[in-house]
Amino acid sequence: MEAIFNIIQYNPEYFAWVFGVVNVFWGLFMYFNKQSHDKALAKLKHELTLDADRRKKVFELKATQYEAYVENLDEFGKKHQVDMPARMQPIFDKCLNEYLAASQVGDKEKEREIITWFSSQISSFMQEGLVDVLKLQSESNKLKLAATDEMIETFTKLEHLTKASMDKANEFMGKFTEIVLTQNNELSQRYQDELKMLGAQTQTTAQKLMQQMRAELNEI
Repeated sequence: MEAIFNIIQYNPEYFAWVFGVVNVFWGLFMYFNKQSHDKALAKLKHELTLDADRRKKVFELKATQYEAYVENLDEFGKKHQVDMPARMQPIFDKCLNEYLAASQVGDKEKEREIITWFSSQISSFMQEGLVDVLKLQSESNKLKLAATDEMIETFTKLEHLTKASMDKANEFMGKFTEIVLTQNNELSQRYQDELKMLGAQTQTTAQKLMQQMRAELNEI
């Protein structure tokens, strides 16, 4: 300590120069440290902003996709539970009335003509239903790409139930003439019970899927 004091006493200019240099270096350190701190803070703010923007975009995209899918699912259910039966009723009535009229006079050619016409109408409805099912499956496949494992499982179950309902309804329509002509009320009731059960399962699964969708959106 005494040696340092002697150096300062006999060389005050040297000490002042050293002190000045130290101050300069300290000032530079503080400056660059502040610059580094400001850059880090700006980078953090930028990253947080990007993350917030990304989350917002992901939320909006998924919310839009989920909303569209649920709307299409609702439209599918309404169409095949309400609209299509209403469109088919006049066809059933015409088929039965004309077939019974032809049967009463023994007009076999007319009977065959009516059955052929009815089959073509049923085939048209079946084809329309198949297109609707495939469209719904295509939309669910897109959503599966970014869905959770639980959602994929629910999507798959919903697809199977939708197709099973469609197949059962087509089977029922295909046997409708036979059921009416033979007055097979037991078979008719069995089809209706099976369709009702599939409809209830489909509705429950759809509600589960919507709950999973809401949960995923809340986590974004």
